Amino acid sequence: MSNNLALNIEKIKKEKSGIDVLADIYFHAVFGEKISPENLERFKWYGIYAQDEQQNYFSIKIPLNMGELNLIQLKTLSLISKQFSDNSLIFSNEQKIEFKNIKIFDLPKIFKLLQEVNLNTFFEAGHTVRRVLTCPVNGIDKTQLIDVEPLANKLNETFIGNKKFENLPNKLQIAISGYEEGCDVQFTPDVSFNAIKDSKEKILFNVKILGNSIGFIASSQVLKTAIAIANIYKDFGERDDIEKSSFEYLVKNLGLIRFYDILNSTINYKIQQSSFKNEISHPRKPRLGINESKIEGQSYIGCKIYDRVVQSSKLDNLSSLLEKYEANKVKLTHKGNIIILDVPTLNAQNLACELEKISFNPFV
Repeated sequence: MSNNLALNIEKIKKEKSGIDVLADIYFHAVFGEKISPENLERFKWYGIYAQDEQQNYFSIKIPLNMGELNLIQLKTLSLISKQFSDNSLIFSNEQKIEFKNIKIFDLPKIFKLLQEVNLNTFFEAGHTVRRVLTCPVNGIDKTQLIDVEPLANKLNETFIGNKKFENLPNKLQIAISGYEEGCDVQFTPDVSFNAIKDSKEKILFNVKILGNSIGFIASSQVLKTAIAIANIYKDFGERDDIEKSSFEYLVKNLGLIRFYDILNSTINYKIQQSSFKNEISHPRKPRLGINESKIEGQSYIGCKIYDRVVQSSKLDNLSSLLEKYEANKVKLTHKGNIIILDVPTLNAQNLACELEKISFNPFV
């Protein structure tokens, strides 16, 4: 890949921000004019991708905050798949939903339906800070050290849609976990914050850069640390060569020690490197099958999805079963499986058996 591509992308971003193309999306949806290569690049900020050179069909990706969907949102996704996407959708990696074979003129209707149930495609891609990745059973697993949802929400509220962070050299992916060993997200995030207990049983967060620990901070310092890291990447990251524009390249080029020093110089507290309890001896956290929740009277059921292309009829069957057995929330895992979060324990076995009949597989 040539250096010119990186320069062109930087030029594209300077001419018009990806955050400012919503009006262009609606213009093309109404008038049907062919989208310029520059705007196609910017449309990625809204999760929109052309499937063919003729721009007859598009795909859209919907990132889910903490991977979660409620019953109303599930029904809306099924409706969108029926009306606009060949009766199907995809449970993709990184806790996202994908629709394919979308016509450009249908995008405003799809956006409206998503907005009505508090979903959107904003900052799905582009050179942005992506939605923070969390563990699928956060808040309901008894072995978790701390529920990180409040921190994850603060991170998303700070970065998603924020013009200060919509023009990084490339993407930046943050993960936060209530487990010492972190989450299995199928790849190494750029930045991870993993909960840990120190020698005095106090909860701290282990700050990891590309999987390498650089020290420990209090929960109140997580957001400030994440902002500082994003700013370092924005200011020091390579913009002249797309192949060297990643956060990983920046860290390797600076060296971890130099990166740590720069980070410490930009914050008004010190990332501690003191001793701590390091006893990662827990078994793999339960995901599939029926599991007891930390919420009294509830269980969660993890289901293996063998075919990530899910027909709308199958999604409707899932929604009907959730209603029948008084459950309301599901989460997508980082492997494209699902976990039903809030099943009354008395209903869990019967629900699991019925889920198996519609190929949501809890017994694997």
